[in-house]
Amino acid sequence: MIEALNAFIESHADSAWLLPVVLLVCVVDGILPPAPAETVMVALGAVAVAEGEPNVWALIAVAALGGFLGDNLTYSLGRYTRLGRLRESPRPKVRSFVTWVTGLLLRRGGMIIVACRYIPGGRQIVNLTAGAMEFPRRRFVLFDSVAVTSWAAYNVGIGALAGNWVQEQPLLAIVVALVLALVLGWVAEQAARWWRARTEARVTAAAR
Repeated sequence: MIEALNAFIESHADSAWLLPVVLLVCVVDGILPPAPAETVMVALGAVAVAEGEPNVWALIAVAALGGFLGDNLTYSLGRYTRLGRLRESPRPKVRSFVTWVTGLLLRRGGMIIVACRYIPGGRQIVNLTAGAMEFPRRRFVLFDSVAVTSWAAYNVGIGALAGNWVQEQPLLAIVVALVLALVLGWVAEQAARWWRARTEARVTAAAR
């Protein structure tokens, strides 16, 4: 599937409708974890450097805008619909995770909103929870603006870096970029787990 997506992206990199599609994918990604936003951005970043299209800065701007719209829609769903009531989930692990996220938002709102933008699935839960607990909208917009801008630049940048290495072979550039993204994503995930464990240990120690 990824190979087919990469081939499609390469063959349509100069199409006028490509950036609107990227916008739509990034909006959906803010709501549904399976949306391949990161894959699309990394692949297009590689193609942009190898072939000159699409424009890298336009790609970053469109991806950031799509992520921003998706995140704020998810925030609104959490605030104004039953989707935000994850604390009432019948699954104990979900309730526990949401309680933990709520505590983090109360203590370090900006940090958790920015950090979880890089974690598929995590960002949707954080944004739903932020809406459900009525985290101030202005602060959410501020922090999310930082989050989506850095997220878009990061993913497109990984693709562009790989494209510079292998300009004569755009398909190889895409493969290299995706491998780099997977490795860095794994590192970020491990760092997030370590941070969560450390935070929980501190809370436990303080409660004694």
